[in-house]
Amino acid sequence: MLKRFRVSNFKNHLNTEFRPAGVNLLIGPNNAGKTNLCLAMRFLGLTSTRPLEIALVEAVGETWNIVNAYVSDKTIEMEAECSLPHQGEQLLFSYDLQIAVQPGGPQIARQPFKVVKETLTLQGGGFDGIPLLVNDGEKAKLLNEEHWVRKEQNPYIEAPVPTGATLLCVLYDLPTYQRANLFKRYLQSWAYFDFNPKSLGSSIVKREQYGLLHDGTNFGRALFILHNMNPSLERSIIKVIRDLEPKLEHIIYISPDPEHIYFYIEDQERKRFSAEIISDGTFRFMAMTFVIFSTASAVEDGLTPPLVMIEEPENGLYVGHLKPLVERIDRSGQAGQFIFTTHSPYFIDLFDDNPEGLHLLKPGKPSCSLKKPDPETIRNLLEKMPLGELHFREMLG
Repeated sequence: MLKRFRVSNFKNHLNTEFRPAGVNLLIGPNNAGKTNLCLAMRFLGLTSTRPLEIALVEAVGETWNIVNAYVSDKTIEMEAECSLPHQGEQLLFSYDLQIAVQPGGPQIARQPFKVVKETLTLQGGGFDGIPLLVNDGEKAKLLNEEHWVRKEQNPYIEAPVPTGATLLCVLYDLPTYQRANLFKRYLQSWAYFDFNPKSLGSSIVKREQYGLLHDGTNFGRALFILHNMNPSLERSIIKVIRDLEPKLEHIIYISPDPEHIYFYIEDQERKRFSAEIISDGTFRFMAMTFVIFSTASAVEDGLTPPLVMIEEPENGLYVGHLKPLVERIDRSGQAGQFIFTTHSPYFIDLFDDNPEGLHLLKPGKPSCSLKKPDPETIRNLLEKMPLGELHFREMLG
């Protein structure tokens, strides 16, 4: 579970610290930094498996205009603290990453990136603030965890310094680095979604990607895999979606070739309807239901609770349908942490009884600001009006 995330010099964020609860809501006016905070977290997650440039392109869409335009420093800083279960214990990991943005080459839209500092430390389980990996851009070392447990001398192993990537990215999945890899897999689980109905309804299959992509691409493939691997979970998801799409009794799949999967909905009379009849809002609701149910199921199967970010879930939807869906999420974060962004006062109202998860962002120059309103103050204000109205009247701070 993520305890703290700090980012500095990433777009309009300078020294922003985010302390999430189990279920979180980012609110604020346009250009306040809500999406940029999510993109910074998405980028950090992607660096665990991809070179820096590829991670940036996938997270942001470009490698230009990444650092804050109002400061001369070209170093991006990110920190993450999280608590993860391991062999019956809770281990506290602290990860510090600093990336230098190098001057651009012949292609002005491209800038090389270099790690100048990378440290992963562990607290707990006999590792009291011990660095598991250290990378200063010139030298790197890894802790042989088995040697450390056996209290052998010289437990560190010198490692080659990766070019344009983090040391965590190239870490081998070996028993000697099992705790470092636990943290790596946790970063890999960070998922960001900004669903596009056209992508959700597309038949195109991205075979190199197992799950659902951030815009909704591969939705048909993800449903098809669920149909074959966990039909009981598929039935649970269909039951919830049926509130919006009463014709839905079954989902039928047709794959004429490895590059395409078409899905149809079938009613109780076995009449079939193509995905073309599904409204944009229903598509987004289907995707969110899939993500929320699949996340809880994965945790029940013993996987580490992931971190899931969803942009503006209310788009195209009657918020009344979202209320029971959001209420299904375990607020403790033990079944996965969730972060939502929104501009809808009606979706904000869903957090009336969860003010601990509210985070307010405000635009500013050179940096936006992030504030976590006092929950008790909010509860007192809620006696006068709902949360969405308090936000509209700028009474949250």
